[in-house]
Amino acid sequence: MPKIIDTIESKLKMIPDPKKILENAEKWGFGPRSIELLKRALEVESLGAMPFSMYDAPPIVEEAVEDAIIIDADGRRYIDMMAGFAVSNVGHHRKEVLAAIIEQFNKLVQYSEMLSEVRIKLGEKLVEITPGKFKKKVFYGLSGSDAVEVAIKIARYYTGRPIIITQWGDYHGRTIGTVPFTTSFSTWSQNYPIMGADIGVVRIPFPYCYRCPCNPKADSCEECAEDCLHLVDYMLSHTYYGLRDPFSKSTNVAAFLIEPYQSAAGYMVAPDNWLPGLYKIAREYDILFMVDEIQTGWARTGRMWAVDHYPGVEPDVIMVAKSIANGLPFSATIGRAEVMDSWGPGAHSSTFAGYMLGCAAALKTIEIMERENLAYLAQVKGEKFLKGLQDLMQEHPILGYVEGKGLYIGVEFVKDRNSKKPATEETKWMTMRLLQKGMLVKRAGYLGNRFALSPPLVIRDETIDKALEIFDEVFTEAEEKFNIK
Repeated sequence: MPKIIDTIESKLKMIPDPKKILENAEKWGFGPRSIELLKRALEVESLGAMPFSMYDAPPIVEEAVEDAIIIDADGRRYIDMMAGFAVSNVGHHRKEVLAAIIEQFNKLVQYSEMLSEVRIKLGEKLVEITPGKFKKKVFYGLSGSDAVEVAIKIARYYTGRPIIITQWGDYHGRTIGTVPFTTSFSTWSQNYPIMGADIGVVRIPFPYCYRCPCNPKADSCEECAEDCLHLVDYMLSHTYYGLRDPFSKSTNVAAFLIEPYQSAAGYMVAPDNWLPGLYKIAREYDILFMVDEIQTGWARTGRMWAVDHYPGVEPDVIMVAKSIANGLPFSATIGRAEVMDSWGPGAHSSTFAGYMLGCAAALKTIEIMERENLAYLAQVKGEKFLKGLQDLMQEHPILGYVEGKGLYIGVEFVKDRNSKKPATEETKWMTMRLLQKGMLVKRAGYLGNRFALSPPLVIRDETIDKALEIFDEVFTEAEEKFNIK
């Protein structure tokens, strides 16, 4: 039998069965209205949509209330541990943002990509608050993928070099241009017949502390990072890696494209010496340093930007999106003026880029973040949440590792702490059990055994306490069900 048959069959197994989805909805106690709407959704929604990968049966979310609460079609309440993929950082239903949207709507929503005062004001604000004591300029887009596309194009154009270095496990988008930089099997395997492995991309390991790829026997996270940094430097110091000629000092590398911490991979925090070490290498070898702050930015980690945790790291280009406009599609690429001005007018374009309505929402959202000091709030609440989870580790062997900065928290589950065998099946079960008990979480991880926790930054202390109480109950149930001792 031709091997292609096996390949086709393996891909077909990735497609969910609509009947099974509905059976799971019944099994996990969905309300009648949710089941009715799920049936209708399965008639019109592509099975390639993200919700069908997140849950055995995705909930039907209809409303949000202040704090961190989502309500489904049957009126059931859920603690929001996703903030819409780190979008609603300032919380749901911010009336000030709505007022700014209405005011701008009554003026002009969009007009091609023309300049306007509100757009210029936002640009002035973005170059002010992003890292780097140098002149910067802005390029607008609609999504994180847009922002990364701009960065990729302009880095290659500015330097005249083809290669961009990124990390295994990074997520930078799913468009044809960004797929090569998003190293997940589902992303690559579902781009047929051409894989997204662009030959102009070189990948380096991310120092995943709990399972260090460069030295599994490393005694500390910092040692893991040092070993990974050695590999990166080694690759750039030897001519037969094809990246750089150490004799002529010539290089084929345009830029590093880096997630400061890995988000879609499960909210993995880099060791403290990793980013400064990479930045030093970039400077030594005359390579642009570009950071994707699409999830880690906007006060999420207890600083306005994740790179703010590392004084002296000043990215040449930074990409922002998600929480920038509190739910409206909007993004921006901000970089050194000489980089951003290195191509001619119309080099990249999108009809709605920099649209006035989005600019107004973004300005008001940033104002709220600064006025309410949400970075400090995320730090304080994150410390409380992290300590609560670490306390649960003392009681629950299924908890293998907990890490985080601010309200950017990753939790890894194992069958056994000594072997670190991943509790993948158990994590999938807990995702649905938490949904049933009133909590929305995102399952993630290289091995599908992590939760990525990113509640709105305005989450109340009592909601965090309730979340920890529910986690305690579900961890206990999982340990009993799967015989984890």
